[in-house]
Amino acid sequence: WWQRFEVPYATYIGLEAEAVSISDYNTDVVTGLLQVEGYARAIFESSEPPLGPASIEQRIEARLKRQALLAHDDGPLFHCIIDEGALRRPVGGPAVMQAQLARIIEIAGLAKVTFQLIPFAVGAHPALDSTFVILEFNKPMVNDVVYVEGVVGNIYLESPAELERYKQMFSRLRSIALDPESSAAMVARIAESYKNS
Repeated sequence: WWQRFEVPYATYIGLEAEAVSISDYNTDVVTGLLQVEGYARAIFESSEPPLGPASIEQRIEARLKRQALLAHDDGPLFHCIIDEGALRRPVGGPAVMQAQLARIIEIAGLAKVTFQLIPFAVGAHPALDSTFVILEFNKPMVNDVVYVEGVVGNIYLESPAELERYKQMFSRLRSIALDPESSAAMVARIAESYKNS
C-alpha cells in the first residue's frame, strides 16, 4: 500500500510491514507508530526544508495507515522505549499532547505491545544521543536490520556485529527503563500536567 505514497522512508515501511518483531527506541520524539494526527502534523510542519501542504497530508496519511499493523492478530511484537524528554516536549501544544499521551496508554494496553519509559531520574544512559529501530524477520534470506534515522539520512545496518551491538543496547535500555505498569502510570501523570497548561 505504501507504494502510492511519496515518502523518503518507503523501504523502511516495507520492512516494518514484514517484521515479526520491532524494537524501537526514541529519545526526542514519540515514535511514528504511536503518533496521533496532530502530533504528526506538528512534526511535519516543522520540517527543514519545509514540506508543502499536499506532502504533509500524504505523510500523515501514510503514518496513520502504518499503525494498523499493531492491532492485527498476525502483527509484530512491538517493544517501544521512549525517553521522558519526548513526552515533556509540547509538540503541537497541550491539547495535542494530551491526545498523544492518551494514545500511548491505549496502545500500551495491546497484547503484542510493550511500552517503557526512561525517566529523567536515570540520568546518563548509553543511548542518550541515539534513535534506532531493530526489525527482526522470520523469513529465509531476509536478514534482521537496524534502522537509524536522522538529519544525515536513513541508514540500514545489517552486519552481525552491528545487530548484536544494538540488541545489547536495547536490552540495557529495557533494564534501566520503568516497567510497563510504572511507565503507563508516569505517562498518565505527565498527561495531567498538560491539562493545567
